[in-house]
Amino acid sequence: MLQRKADRVSFFLIRLFSARLLLENSAMIENPFIASVQSDDFAVEVLQRSDSIPVLVDFWADWCNPCKMLMPILDKLALEYQGGFFVAKIDTESEKELSATYEIRSLPTVKIFRHGQVVDEFMGVLPEPQIKEIIDRYVDHPADAEINKADQLAGEGDIDHAISVLKNARVENPNYPKLLLSLAAYQLKANDPHSASEALSGLPLNTTYEAEIKRIRAQVNLALRLGTKVDATMIEKKVNGDPNNLDVRLEWGQALLQGEDSVDDGVQALIEIIQRARESVQAEEARETLVQLFESLNPADSRVSSYRRQLARALH
Repeated sequence: MLQRKADRVSFFLIRLFSARLLLENSAMIENPFIASVQSDDFAVEVLQRSDSIPVLVDFWADWCNPCKMLMPILDKLALEYQGGFFVAKIDTESEKELSATYEIRSLPTVKIFRHGQVVDEFMGVLPEPQIKEIIDRYVDHPADAEINKADQLAGEGDIDHAISVLKNARVENPNYPKLLLSLAAYQLKANDPHSASEALSGLPLNTTYEAEIKRIRAQVNLALRLGTKVDATMIEKKVNGDPNNLDVRLEWGQALLQGEDSVDDGVQALIEIIQRARESVQAEEARETLVQLFESLNPADSRVSSYRRQLARALH
């Protein structure tokens, strides 16, 4: 009796799951922004199409359950964006050559094409907001024209006008990451780190750990920590007059960091505080300032590794 009841429940669940998949698949067939693509039409459907809009190439297989979980998400987003991007589905079982060409090692894998080249990818089933954030990097956005206008104004030296253009665009696009980053960057150039910090606070939480955003946020935090620009030469005279005053030496080091040509000297001044009094409040402030400096610089900047080694030696 119990076995027969269990069998009926299992049969019902299988039928329910099959019906759901059938419904999802039929919905995708009706979606004009998704298509199954083979080797013979890949050049047209993916490479050529990516010249005008981003193309998400979904490498999948019928036996892959995570692939089936991803399908409805892509289908929903493709309809939501109404042609802002296109989804090309590649069955890896029948298109082994394409799978090998693009080095597909796990399923599902989604590669994003733009102008005939892979510009991004993700593997597995990501949450919808995270997939949407990736798509937004490449889909044309209404605010992009305003960002380009601001860039042109800034290039001509009119930072204030550039900021005004971006602020106006933000009213209609309050959470567009590219716009907020551009606004914060120009506010920082205008020596207004408080406004830049407020702009960054509007970024979606799932972008917090992206490298570019971390770098700009660190630049803003560093500017807030350093405060308004001061005369480093005058503070240096105070240091010479009272060499053991760590507060004045800290102020001097932070002032030196504000000048493009005196960053090395600022780093040395802060490291000397750590070497003189490692357990002091001033040493901890110096260490935190240096860490923010490291994070604010481009990782490719050759100074970063050198500065980190110097700090490590001072701390040990």
